[in-house]
Amino acid sequence: MKSLSTLFRHSATVASLIAASTVTAGLIAPSASALVPQAEGEVELVNLAPLPGVPVVTLPGLITSVESLANPDGTFSRLFVDDLDTDNDYGSIKFDSEQGTFPSGFWYRPSEGVEAKGQLEVGTFKFTFKETLPELTVRYFDTESSDTTGVPEFFADADTDGILVSGVNPVPEGEDGNIYTQTWEDVSFITLKLGNDTPGGLGDGVNFQLESVPEPGTVLGLGTLAMAGGLGLRKRNKKSDA
Repeated sequence: MKSLSTLFRHSATVASLIAASTVTAGLIAPSASALVPQAEGEVELVNLAPLPGVPVVTLPGLITSVESLANPDGTFSRLFVDDLDTDNDYGSIKFDSEQGTFPSGFWYRPSEGVEAKGQLEVGTFKFTFKETLPELTVRYFDTESSDTTGVPEFFADADTDGILVSGVNPVPEGEDGNIYTQTWEDVSFITLKLGNDTPGGLGDGVNFQLESVPEPGTVLGLGTLAMAGGLGLRKRNKKSDA
């Protein structure tokens, strides 16, 4: 018969394993990862060189490339990362701080450049990712026109390979300063059309953020490692009881 001390020691081991598994579960639980650089500047596009003298942001590692697709008038919009609370002077493009209520943090901010003194926040961009993302969230800021923002269906083979699981596409019209969210699953590339460009050079500008969730395989690998550690602890306890 096992001694009371051995029984207590086993109970302590079980309690330790439960505590360790609880902590491990917290550590390996999938958490969102922002896919927006945390600094202001211009995004280097595969088909458009950055403006001279403008800082170029470093894209998160999950983003392989960003391409600007032609606007209806044949121009190509640039893409910046911007804190909406600051003024920025990039020569031909100047961003004034947002007026009224606006969200904090860094946002992708498109600019057609030649209209509205560079502050017309419209454009179409194709993001290609390093791997297939199990989940991608897109947040659009200030969508005040209907059916002009979102993942377009009129670019052959350039919209997305993801599946929309939350939200509506195209994005519906919202109130001034609204944030509209879409969630896509299994995304390796996505094309986003932002804002409403009118022939007169005025329209509805839209900024956006991207956020991903880690691969399930990464979480599973960490969980397996934690389980192996627990088994090793049990084996050591058995040897000590012999």
